[in-house]
Amino acid sequence: MKLNPPAVVRAIDLPNLPGGGDIVDWIDAHGEAAEPNGLRQELEALAQAVDPWRPEEAEDLTFPPFPVDALPHPIGGFVAAGAKAIGCDPSYLALPLLTAIAAAIGNTRRLVLKRGWWVPPILWGAIIGESGTAKTPAFKLVMRPILERRRKALERHAEQMRQYEAELVRWEKEMAKWKRDKKAADDPPEKPDPPQAERLLVSDTTVEALAPILLANPRGVLMARDELAGWTGSFDRYAGSKGTWRIIIALARFGGLRCPSEVLSLELPHVDWERGRITVAQPQDGPL
Repeated sequence: MKLNPPAVVRAIDLPNLPGGGDIVDWIDAHGEAAEPNGLRQELEALAQAVDPWRPEEAEDLTFPPFPVDALPHPIGGFVAAGAKAIGCDPSYLALPLLTAIAAAIGNTRRLVLKRGWWVPPILWGAIIGESGTAKTPAFKLVMRPILERRRKALERHAEQMRQYEAELVRWEKEMAKWKRDKKAADDPPEKPDPPQAERLLVSDTTVEALAPILLANPRGVLMARDELAGWTGSFDRYAGSKGTWRIIIALARFGGLRCPSEVLSLELPHVDWERGRITVAQPQDGPL
């Protein structure tokens, strides 16, 4: 596979990183005033200050194939058979599949790496390849069982809504009867709660729209986009949501943190990495 025009690779050292730090620490150091365009320009300036990386100077540029044999059964068989049928690289199937499996596990399990260090199964993956290399067919094949499960969940929710509407009608009649009875000493009849739809998958969404979905689905959901640019473009879709792109990075780095509903007022300083908390200033109730 060749890129036209050829790619220019430059390796840079991000300044003032703490020991073991990465680009997230570099973004954090810029504070709340940082904006994506400003950070991009700063990175471009750093890149222009170093010489391009030259392939002839590398010792080994052999592309290592994805280790399909390392995948357990039946995942490995699915990846191998799917890649052969579609005619694509196995990684086009393996990477989104592993990400989807992690989302299916969700907040039900965590790895304890050491005392006080719990890691949830949160994976971020992106397939990069030239047009016509069968990225979309591979993505659709992985998504097929998830879409089928979503269809069944929507059918269950539709049935629950029918039952809820019938219960609501009965409640309205009982409530009207209770109001007419001037001598009634009992408490009013309890209003039924509407059923919550089980959400497994989101695609074209914003941080603002994702917050209530996560509140109703604490196990977690899978965010799947066929085009990476569509996902990154949603970070600051609304003019009044400056800084929400940083929240995606913060929640991803923190891992498994239940997203608060007041996302519009959330900024990186509100994430307490040491205590595992997010502080949100509510106009009515004060900080949480």
